[in-house]
Amino acid sequence: RRKVCQYGTKCRRRNPEHFKEEAHPADDDYIDCCRAAHVKPDFVSVYQLFKWCDMDGSGRAGREELAKIWGDIQALGIGVGPFNDALWHSLDDDGNGYVNFSEFAEFTTKYKVDLPLGLDSLLGTATSSRGGALCCGVKDCQCRNFQMRRQRCKYAGECYQKKEEHRAFFCHPGDPDWETSRDYLDKNMCRCGHKRKLHSSASTGSGVVGYPRYWTSAVSPTTRGDSEFNDLLSIDSMTLLRLQKLVDSTYSDVTTRDRFKHSGSWMVPMNFEVISASRNENSKLWRKYSIKKAELQLEKRLSIENPQEAEKLPPYDIYNDVVTTKAWEASEGDELDHSINEWYLWHGTSGSAARNICSHDFKMRLAGSATGTLYGRGAYLAESITKADEYAKLEDGSLTVLLCRVLGGRVRLCGEREPDPNELTRDCVEGAYDC
Repeated sequence: RRKVCQYGTKCRRRNPEHFKEEAHPADDDYIDCCRAAHVKPDFVSVYQLFKWCDMDGSGRAGREELAKIWGDIQALGIGVGPFNDALWHSLDDDGNGYVNFSEFAEFTTKYKVDLPLGLDSLLGTATSSRGGALCCGVKDCQCRNFQMRRQRCKYAGECYQKKEEHRAFFCHPGDPDWETSRDYLDKNMCRCGHKRKLHSSASTGSGVVGYPRYWTSAVSPTTRGDSEFNDLLSIDSMTLLRLQKLVDSTYSDVTTRDRFKHSGSWMVPMNFEVISASRNENSKLWRKYSIKKAELQLEKRLSIENPQEAEKLPPYDIYNDVVTTKAWEASEGDELDHSINEWYLWHGTSGSAARNICSHDFKMRLAGSATGTLYGRGAYLAESITKADEYAKLEDGSLTVLLCRVLGGRVRLCGEREPDPNELTRDCVEGAYDC
């Protein structure tokens, strides 16, 4: 690990060798270097704050880990209470006993933690390229939009140049940045006196990520701002036909023990008819999904770049023969990232439960309350519509399934007929596996 620059956000050195030898805030390895050197970081983003409490780099933090940095969160936020049971349950939104970054970010946004999210590098989309502001992450700095530090005009107060082009690059006595400016132009330094790298997207809500091109709720970020949206929208007749084709393509006449357990019969329906369908456009759930996807892509990229570290982990097997995924992609569905096991899968449930999932996501604290947990607490999905139908519940004369976009990541394959559910859960929640 590199040394940590002792000056942190106050470092003014411009020597490339210094930047190469020592880690600074906003560097990708800054938090890891601080941890190795037992140095408390200068936090410049919510993402860094989360990485500091994510001790093992698993992408999730437990209650004890969060408790260690709670004082920092309280100092940066507004009205953040003591770390008690009620607050922990509000943080652990899905009830799996851990907090992921999406849950953490929702909390810090709610309590106005005075740091940008800092996801520009992770998501690979700097907000500035979309016309958004870049907010300074240095504590107590009031800068909310990066502005290039101008050069001091050599004529100072005697300058009579009024052209906007001149004023854009040169400052004069009386300008707010006159005292912090230099005799040269520095495009990588802000007028607030902090480097561009210490600035990141000011977006905290729906403006953080991009959305599928066909989503009607996701209007232009410049129009929408950070306003959240949560809509169930009826789909057109052509998409309905594509869904019927997907149902037909993933049909199987094979019965399982769960069909008899849940329906009292071994008989498999002859076919399934799609009566109606809606598309879920939920900005919070899509942001949560996009961030997790970016984290898995980063983890996969790092494992390729560092094969020696990757050898310490279980194999990263790719499952690209999922029937649902192949069929939906073939019918002009979004192309997924097969390198991280991104799939389309069915989830059978009731109509009321489906609406609740679309609004609030799957809740692990409710896992198994309706159908049991043979493989441990979690969301159960299938590539076969016939399998998903075994868990669908009749409400108002119809059965309901969800077509879900799913991130598999590193998969814990289990072929046992009577597996140990607690062991499987530990492998995924505490171990190296994602599902």
